[in-house]
Amino acid sequence: MSSSKSLKLVLLTSSQTSGGAAIACMRQARVLRQAGHQVTVLSPETWWPDGFLGRWMQRGYTLRKHLVYKLQQYLVWTPGAMFSVDPWPAGDPSRMQHHALKEADAVVLHWINHGFLGSSDLRALLNLGKPVLWHMHDQWAFTGGCHYSGACTAFENTCGTCPQLRRRGPGDRSRRQFTERQQWAAQAGDRLALVAPSEWLAGQAAKSGIVRGSGAWVRCIPNPFDPAVDGQGLQPRLVISEHSRPRLFFAAVNPSDSRKGWDLLMMALEYLGREGMVCDVEVAGKVTEPARSRVQALEMGGHRVTWLGLLGPKSMQEAYVRADVFVIPSLQENFPNTILESFAAGTPVVGFAAGGIASMIVEGQNGALAPAVDPWASEASKAMAAVNLASAILRVVQHPQGNLLRAMAYQSLEQVRPERVAKEYTDLIHAMLQNSSQSL
Repeated sequence: MSSSKSLKLVLLTSSQTSGGAAIACMRQARVLRQAGHQVTVLSPETWWPDGFLGRWMQRGYTLRKHLVYKLQQYLVWTPGAMFSVDPWPAGDPSRMQHHALKEADAVVLHWINHGFLGSSDLRALLNLGKPVLWHMHDQWAFTGGCHYSGACTAFENTCGTCPQLRRRGPGDRSRRQFTERQQWAAQAGDRLALVAPSEWLAGQAAKSGIVRGSGAWVRCIPNPFDPAVDGQGLQPRLVISEHSRPRLFFAAVNPSDSRKGWDLLMMALEYLGREGMVCDVEVAGKVTEPARSRVQALEMGGHRVTWLGLLGPKSMQEAYVRADVFVIPSLQENFPNTILESFAAGTPVVGFAAGGIASMIVEGQNGALAPAVDPWASEASKAMAAVNLASAILRVVQHPQGNLLRAMAYQSLEQVRPERVAKEYTDLIHAMLQNSSQSL
């Protein structure tokens, strides 16, 4: 099959607007359309009627989603964990008979949690007989339910006695979901491709007992980023600022999420303060009481912290441009959009060498890396990690060629050019279609 043939594609996502996965999904839809393909994005609201009834269904779905999330948080997961189960109530496989899905050449799954698609939906999707590409935003597709496994490697064989579940044992929820997903992957065989934005995630997927031996494809294709569009029309700042104090930027929807490393950033700033360096810090995200209380002590030590709240795309990009350094102290990440957004502003990035971050930041070229730290590490280990993070911030702030560092940060976007990403996706889909036709 010619790789120039236009394709009909359907992207499935639990949201078109909220969260990093939604942003990545809509950017992918845009670049595939620009490449000449017919792309339809389906999300929960696709199946809701117009008007008053549809608005009430949306409110009901949102309420159920948040209620189930909170119930799982307090009844299912251990503190600091994130573990997703099948939606409640159960999925509706009849939705897979949507005309766009029936006419599609291939289907791309993005984030399908939060009550959107469950096991019955995925089985119905396979029955359409089309290639299914799962664009992964974390490890959930190939584990028994956790989104990030941390130091646990049970998913490489079979899950069970999951450390992220409150009620655990050999036959616990993680084992049941793992077995079910293993059967689904075996049924899909080479009609399934697991697509990872980072080499780290692709490597993790290839090790999984769900994937290994199933015949599924595993590929690494990054999320696309177009600085002309996703950079909100702002020019990168390619010269260092004349600020008397370094200006740092941190962004997370919920800074209190332990995986985002807010506490480690606070400890790193405390260390810098003791060493005589005080900073201006801008924070984008929800202003939570636990996050705010830690800041008061920092401000007494001379740092200035400005809470920006939840920002729109342009305001976010303006914050990146203002910053001397974007700090992403996450303990576990796949391929953060925020790093790409920072590079688009010409702003170098500091973070831990965790997950996909390790392949995005190149020491001394577009930022600096601190050694990764396990999310469940001891307090002493986290204290050392904070010192390492502070050291990485210093290496960027005191870099002898700051202008060059900013220019190279901007040039890092070459790997995620839209046309390059669209071609990699198109080539993979055509290869799967050709493989499918040869096996008939």
